[in-house]
Amino acid sequence: MARTGAAGEPGPMRTSPAGRANNAVGAVRGVTLIELLVVVTIMAVLALGVGLSAGGLFAPRGGVSTADQLTQADLRARDAAVLGRARIGIYPRRDGWIMARRDDAGRWQPEGAPLRVADARLTWQVDGRRYLPGLSEPGTREAPPVQFAPDGGSTGFSLRVEQGRDRLDCDAEAGRRLECGLR
Repeated sequence: MARTGAAGEPGPMRTSPAGRANNAVGAVRGVTLIELLVVVTIMAVLALGVGLSAGGLFAPRGGVSTADQLTQADLRARDAAVLGRARIGIYPRRDGWIMARRDDAGRWQPEGAPLRVADARLTWQVDGRRYLPGLSEPGTREAPPVQFAPDGGSTGFSLRVEQGRDRLDCDAEAGRRLECGLR
């Protein structure tokens, strides 16, 4: 028969001395193997992410590849436009490109350092037409030839990177991300 309290509610349940020893209040609980595996997995994923972002051991010999540099810069420009809800422009250069953003006065100002591809010659096409770098530069009212819109749209462009005998062709159709392949 269960014990009842003053208000007719069940009272505390009786526990044997052996049960009290096995279920001591405030006892320190150990870590299960599953919990340990989850923590180790999370640490491994974080270490891999730090290694990849820093270049570190995972970079190709001599640093980040040119294709990776270009596609990462394209992604940064697209993200900056969408997240910043503002147009981001690219001014092509013979050795890479420079991102720009319009200031309050309507001038396009450089956004960060220029992307430079060492010891390379770049050939640009914007909207299917050959583009000669140096025709417009940041700090002018002239809009950059390649632009990324806040809605994710963009100007179509392609570029060829020539480094010695190697040739890399990159293409970004309007509204699509840049894809590069060795030729």
